[in-house]
Parts: sequence; structure tokens; C-alpha cells
Amino acid sequence: LQVMDSAPVENSLMSSESDIQRTQYPYVTGTSVVGIKYKDGILLAADMGGSYGSTIRYKSVERLKPVGKHSLLGASGEISDFQEIMKYLDELILYDNMWDDGNSFGPKEVHNYLTRVMYNRRNKFNPLWNSLVLGGVKNGQKYLGSVSMIGVHYEDNHVATGFGNHLARPILRDEWHENLSYEEGVKLLEKCMRVLLYRDRSAVNKLQIAKITEEGVTISQ
Repeated sequence: LQVMDSAPVENSLMSSESDIQRTQYPYVTGTSVVGIKYKDGILLAADMGGSYGSTIRYKSVERLKPVGKHSLLGASGEISDFQEIMKYLDELILYDNMWDDGNSFGPKEVHNYLTRVMYNRRNKFNPLWNSLVLGGVKNGQKYLGSVSMIGVHYEDNHVATGFGNHLARPILRDEWHENLSYEEGVKLLEKCMRVLLYRDRSAVNKLQIAKITEEGVTISQ
């Protein structure tokens, strides 16, 4: 009798577990993104590694993407969740363009949208497993902000995710200044990425640096 009584309970437990569809832990992940303001715009840097657990599985993962005309996005964390976020943003930009009113979303609007998306998913206990860096330039105004996977967001002159927050930010606090030239900015980011390569097991020695100015977005090979 005890066995018969316990069977339905066991089945209901099993079925409730099999119904879970959310990301309970990340699979393929990217490590730190570092972003800075410089004299003419924003610079972002990220390496191209994709880790499967502690194994560096992929070495050509692009984690810096343009968003509309005025914004640039970099992401740490789960790569498939980053692809989902890009899908949301593509729909947002398409919807914005359909108005055809001569206006377009700037980086501040995109950053606010991302904070709402991340916080909304966190409240559903189904977070998008990413930390994001969003930079851009619109009407001569530079903007650089960060959003965590639970919706914590802030704006600053230099931001970093993951290990970069611990290892790159101290370098940036010492060496960053408002009138950095493009060459000085790239050199500073390369220094940060070199330190991360030495200290972060998930980092690889292949990286991309992207810049955004009033003229548009350029992402290196």
C-alpha cells in the first residue's frame, strides 16, 4: 500500500521537473567585456573565446554587435542568451524604423530597454544569463552603461563585466582621462585585455576592438 500511495507523488514530482524550460545554468559562455569613452566616441573590447564549462571550445565567437545607428553592444555570459537579446533588439530597431519619422533610438533608450528586459526576466526566475555593456553616440553625446543579469545597471566613463570588473577597472581608474585619443584608447584596452589573458582562465589571445562615433560603427576583425 505504501508503494502504491507514493507512486503518484513521485510521478508528479518527475513531471514538474521535466516541465522546466528555463536556463538553469549557462552552457557556452564568453568572458569579460571592457568599454571606455574616448575623445570622439566609445571603444569596446572583448576576446573571441567561447567556453564550454572550463574548456575553451570556440575561438571565433563575436560578442560585439551594432544596434541600430547609434549603439554598440558587448556581452559576457551565455552565448545563446546573447543571440536571444539580439533578436529582441533587431525587432525593436525594426519597429522603430517603421515609424519613419526621422528619429531613431539612441544608446540611452536602448540601455533603458535592456535594463527592463533583464529585470523582467529575473522576476520570472528565468534570467538571460548575460552581463551587457552598451555604448553609443547620438547628437554629440557619448553614452556608456552596463546591465547585469538581474537588471542592476549604471552609467560611467569606463565599464567592465566579469573578471574585467576586478582586474581592468583599477587600470582604467589610474590611466583613463577624458581626452584620450583613439590610439591611446586602443592601447589602454589592449593593456587591460593582456592582464585578463594572464589572469582569467576563460580568456583567449584573440580579441576584437569596436569603436562607435557620430560617423558609425567599426568592429575590427
